[in-house]
Amino acid sequence: MSHVFDSFPRGVMASGNVLFAAAAYFADWSHTHVFNPRWPPHAKFHNGQSMSFGALSALTSLYLLGRRNANVEAAKDSLFVAALVGSLTTIAGLSAIFYPGTAWMDPEYDTGALIGPQGYVFMIQLFVNWTCYNLENARLNKLDKLKK
Repeated sequence: MSHVFDSFPRGVMASGNVLFAAAAYFADWSHTHVFNPRWPPHAKFHNGQSMSFGALSALTSLYLLGRRNANVEAAKDSLFVAALVGSLTTIAGLSAIFYPGTAWMDPEYDTGALIGPQGYVFMIQLFVNWTCYNLENARLNKLDKLKK
């Protein structure tokens, strides 16, 4: 996977996706989630499902960013899918608030904020991921023009 850090945007995207997944995993492995005695077992099951999905998404994104591609078009396709896969957890997190009965935080931790702290983290991760996608895509387009 020698291509992961060939460019700054690609490296930031890869690092950001892995760091986000790791931070989310460790944030959930706490008294507010996995070890929250108020949560029923099925809620913890879905939390574990989310934690595993985040890790798998980050690893898939890392693979897509690091694999060798036959040409620039294939590289751009891998880049797009990496950005998309790297965004799935955050898109799911942002959309979760729209399901009936959901809240950003459990009552004992609720600050009354309109958006919970994780909402801002999700938006920042999406912004960084897609900014890096656009920068790397532009770099690949420039390389493609130089080859022609």
